[in-house]
Amino acid sequence: MSEDVRQQLAALFGSITPKSSEKEVEDRIVEPLLKLLGYDTSEWEKQAKVQRARLDYLVYTHHAAPARYYLVIEVKAPHKDLKKSAWQLSRYLRKTGSVLGLLTNGKEFKIFYNYCDRVEEIITLSAEAVIHRYHEFAILLCHGSCQKVMNEFQYIHEYTHSRILGGVARLFKKPELMQISDPNIPISPLEPSENAMIITVFNNKGGVGKTTTTINLAAALNRLGKRVLLIDIDPQANLTTGVGIDPLQDIEHQGKKDITHLLTEARTKASDVIIRRKWTNVTLDVVPSHIRLSDMEPVLINTVDVDRVLAKKLKPCREDYDYIFIDPPPSFGKVNAISLMASDAVLIPTQLSPYPIRALEYVMNRTFSIDESREVPLPILGLAVSMYDRGSKKLALDMKELIYELLSKDGRRKDIELFPDTTWIPRLNVVSTSPNKGQPICEAEFDDDLQQRERDAALDAFNCYTLLAKHVLKVSEAIARA
Repeated sequence: MSEDVRQQLAALFGSITPKSSEKEVEDRIVEPLLKLLGYDTSEWEKQAKVQRARLDYLVYTHHAAPARYYLVIEVKAPHKDLKKSAWQLSRYLRKTGSVLGLLTNGKEFKIFYNYCDRVEEIITLSAEAVIHRYHEFAILLCHGSCQKVMNEFQYIHEYTHSRILGGVARLFKKPELMQISDPNIPISPLEPSENAMIITVFNNKGGVGKTTTTINLAAALNRLGKRVLLIDIDPQANLTTGVGIDPLQDIEHQGKKDITHLLTEARTKASDVIIRRKWTNVTLDVVPSHIRLSDMEPVLINTVDVDRVLAKKLKPCREDYDYIFIDPPPSFGKVNAISLMASDAVLIPTQLSPYPIRALEYVMNRTFSIDESREVPLPILGLAVSMYDRGSKKLALDMKELIYELLSKDGRRKDIELFPDTTWIPRLNVVSTSPNKGQPICEAEFDDDLQQRERDAALDAFNCYTLLAKHVLKVSEAIARA
């Protein structure tokens, strides 16, 4: 980057203060920056109306067929927190079909990519970082890149129509239409996973957010590109209903099979009971549960080698997933042994309060007991905190010390980690009520029944689940390499 460009950027970013308005950010930073990136004023539309939304900027180079936009820019005042506007920009990207999104308050710049309506954040840069990394910033957002992408969309559009035209020409024997030969497009097969990691989310203490954590952790991993299977082995079927499956209407009345059949019928395969649930940005496969499982304890106890039945049933489908999460009941019954025997690792959710922490000792001892009866180790990934009261910092510190004291009392617990506080899930109404809606909390973005403040709270919570998912990825990959 030339010194002249560096000085221009520094002057732009220095022209606003924390008290500047949104319009000042637009006039002093966004529009001069667009010109610096090579755009003419005719190539962006300000206050563009799309359906009922009014977008700050839509950037494009031409109205190709079909109409495409390269960049949506949403501007906020410098004192605004951009994290609370991320889902707003995501909606704009999907409504317009734009490729990239830029969210800025003049001090911070968030860049998003829209892949087939799946919007992911690429990077967040401070104004100083934009100056330092302007080369990458410009390559992504500049007029030249925009032009190349728009031309590619135009080519694909024409290419698709030429293939349809060729088919029509052959079908109706119109040789004059057959001007373009059929191109041969190689399709790369999806690479299978080497072997899914099976994780039981385990705690015999009820009310610690176990099922809610399981659902939203799975959703966050799926948003990170992982294929996830959820297994509900709890007769209460809270996970099943938490993802929008009614055990009566969707399973029993339709003659479908559930976890009970998988555990008790020799010929029933996992693929026979899996139900796929797809939302706007998340796809999860689910083995549902049913209240009938509560009557099966005698049958399970009398089944030969029952502790390994789930492990055997899951073996054929492990290549289809990156992670398989098992949600057992809050107890130490037979299905818990079945779950733990099928698992590669255990994740223990807890609250930062005395009773749940006291229960951890029993949960860890139960895991160690199962570990001793297995041929391969059963590691504990760590302790994941849910329902964290952000206003009780002193209590949190006291409870952390209590956990560390508990872990230090037994040599077998020395490697068990309390997950970092960035992964702790806050106690919010929108988190506790999300299972009632039958969807992961990230779907709050598209829930028109929620007020904006509730959507903001849901975004806040899902950001924490995403950080939890990234930490689980790191820890589980370390265990897999060991």
